[in-house]
Amino acid sequence: MADQNLEALLILQDADLRRKGMENRLALLPKEMDAIIARRDKLNASTAAAAEALKKEELAVKQAEAEIARLTSESQKLQQQSALVKKNNEYQAMLAQIADNKRKIGEIEEELLIKFDRVEELKSNAEKIRRANALELRNARTEFEELLEFSKTVKAEIAKSIADRPALTAKIPDELLNTYQRLLKNKDNSAPLTKLDNGCCGNCHMRVTMQTANELSKGSIEHCDNCQHLLYADPE
Repeated sequence: MADQNLEALLILQDADLRRKGMENRLALLPKEMDAIIARRDKLNASTAAAAEALKKEELAVKQAEAEIARLTSESQKLQQQSALVKKNNEYQAMLAQIADNKRKIGEIEEELLIKFDRVEELKSNAEKIRRANALELRNARTEFEELLEFSKTVKAEIAKSIADRPALTAKIPDELLNTYQRLLKNKDNSAPLTKLDNGCCGNCHMRVTMQTANELSKGSIEHCDNCQHLLYADPE
């Protein structure tokens, strides 16, 4: 005949192990949330970097265009002034400066053609990255919100389990309950009460003594001879 405390102890253990599982899962949530936040920050940084590269190239284009405008204006003024210059050496110096400005403008215009292509390339890349990252950011936000909701649910279930526990422990003798609760605190999260499996402890898998096996066969709850976990035998 099975020990009258066995059913109550199994019910208690099932509730306790389920709660411990929820507590362990809850403990992992901050790390998972931090990972999502880090992912979000990386995505935002990627989007910002692509936009900044485009902005930098566009600024270079504006600066080049401004330099062409400056050189053109300077050449126009020199052209106007040259008509008034009487000394040949001054006139030749002005023409040389105009020619040099024209050369510089040509070089800048060649660079601008490359920069225009680069701007279009960076613009396309920035938009591509923005779209892809926007989708990933939405996914990350959804995951984060789901974890928050999951955290609330788990905390509520843990609180209920704790509130319900006294009713379950009230049915178990103090000495047996104290032993069970001591074993429950093991860091390996193993079940304090385990079933005999083919003559071996379900926890440490070592064979029990014949005396222990005999007592278990009578339906009693015994200690494993090796790991001291509580043992019971299947009534069948």
